[in-house]
Amino acid sequence: MGIVNLTPDSFSGDGVPVGQALARVQAHAQAGAGIVDLGAESTRPGAQPLDAEAEWARLAPVLRALPDQPWRAAVRLSVDTRHPATAAHALALGVDMVNDVGGLADPAMRALLAGERCEVVVMHALGLPADPGRVLPPQSDVVAELLVWKDRVLEVASRAGIDAARLVFDPGLGFGKDAVQSLRIVHEAPRLLAAGGRWLFGHSRKSLLRLFTEAPAPQRDDLSLALSARLAHDGVHLLRVHEVARHAAMFARLAAPRGGP
Repeated sequence: MGIVNLTPDSFSGDGVPVGQALARVQAHAQAGAGIVDLGAESTRPGAQPLDAEAEWARLAPVLRALPDQPWRAAVRLSVDTRHPATAAHALALGVDMVNDVGGLADPAMRALLAGERCEVVVMHALGLPADPGRVLPPQSDVVAELLVWKDRVLEVASRAGIDAARLVFDPGLGFGKDAVQSLRIVHEAPRLLAAGGRWLFGHSRKSLLRLFTEAPAPQRDDLSLALSARLAHDGVHLLRVHEVARHAAMFARLAAPRGGP
């Protein structure tokens, strides 16, 4: 899943103006992304929240231009939002997935999604925007906490009429977890996978990489690739990343027969 941030205050330094977003989506699609995820509201610590109207003003010009692109059929589109109105507008324009960073907490979002057939990413967080001062207790088993949360999400989705087969679970690295807890989730991904369901990891350039480097977020792609290789080896279903081309090249290399080109 390639990331396209229409946010001037993106933590990773990759926010693009609306006028350049179409080219970024195309670049991800041509580099081999299976999904491109477009977001217009930053959820980094200290970010300024956007209402649905302001969020849609950023997204609409890009999403309206995408159906006419020759490569559109080769890539699925996701909209990263917690606002039901934004999700409704995006679905009306043919997006394939709603990446609900609100974690199905909003009854209006649940009601909307119950009447749709799209896939739904559900993210775990203790609050939005992310707050470094609000994390799970240091002694907690973070994976066990996530599994309890997953069961709650399944119950909420079932009551709302949302088929569990449509759900993808995001452990929300950095959202209510400190760097060590986030890294523990990466290391213990097999426990999450063993519990069933599909899982998405958004580790690219995240603050957990500060455990290994003092480099700013835009310079953490090598470490992001290393974690991606580990997560893919463990069987994680979706990787949400900034550098699609480098990931595609890495996975092609790993898949090549030994001794091959």
